[in-house]
Amino acid sequence: MLKTPILLDCDPGLDDAIAIFIALASPEFDVKGLVTVAGNQTLEKVTRNALQLVEVIGSDVPVVRGAALPLVREQVTAGYVHGESGLKTLVLPDPKRIAQNNAIQFIYDTAVELKGELVIVAVGPLTNIAHAILIHPDLKDHLKKIVIMGGGHHNGNITPAAEFNIFADPEAAKVVFESGIDLVMVGLDVTMADGLSKDEVLSLFTKHNEKTQIIEHILLDMVNSEGPGYKPWAYIHDAMALMVLLYDDLLSGRLCHVDIETKGDRTYGKTVVDYYDTHKLPKNAFVTFEVNRERFHQAIQERLRAYEQ
Repeated sequence: MLKTPILLDCDPGLDDAIAIFIALASPEFDVKGLVTVAGNQTLEKVTRNALQLVEVIGSDVPVVRGAALPLVREQVTAGYVHGESGLKTLVLPDPKRIAQNNAIQFIYDTAVELKGELVIVAVGPLTNIAHAILIHPDLKDHLKKIVIMGGGHHNGNITPAAEFNIFADPEAAKVVFESGIDLVMVGLDVTMADGLSKDEVLSLFTKHNEKTQIIEHILLDMVNSEGPGYKPWAYIHDAMALMVLLYDDLLSGRLCHVDIETKGDRTYGKTVVDYYDTHKLPKNAFVTFEVNRERFHQAIQERLRAYEQ
């Protein structure tokens, strides 16, 4: 099997944790590393969470510490969803290893080494990637694409206009969306369209072990999370972005021009999607608008049940 080399740029985070579990269970992927970025919680907390998760899974994938602060704005975190630790009520053993430093150089070096085949799956703020582009303008020549969990065409979740990952560093998002790199945007239009109910979570596994119990714990914490527009579901935002690389029929959308609002008082951090091509500007992202719900539930079950073995 020809594997897709990926870097997961993340801020674990409950839904990031599920994405990590799925990435490391998928034989289609060659996971080159996890790079962390401050977002759902501070950099130290999300980096610790990444180390804990890969050790529980039993992976030796590199964990590389990235940006602690946004490019311009003051820092915001999402502890109101992900808790003080970033993993809400989940408690994991202290990690035995430490993270590497300099995610920005790690991103660039990995991309150059793989000669245009690397895919970055960015499921947190885009600060690391923006830094890498600004320092290494030729990065766009060495990447295959970036899949972004962020933004939305219609609604936000931290403000009426903005989704959290983009709002946490709009200036970084603007750098990435203007970079010329092939982009896939997986936003709230699809990630909030479906999720796992409590009953689905409790019936997900027929065999239990340490890993399945951790996954179930995380998913139940997600079911019990509160936020704008939330139903009592586990919203698998980040894993849905990851799985677009695994299932061609999971999400549908179209090429659009996307701009990032960095000036507006009420619209700061909004992804402005030119759905009807009103401004006739270059289409810089494939924006997803609809999710195949049957495929989504099948995919989640298939990928997470790999941990029953």
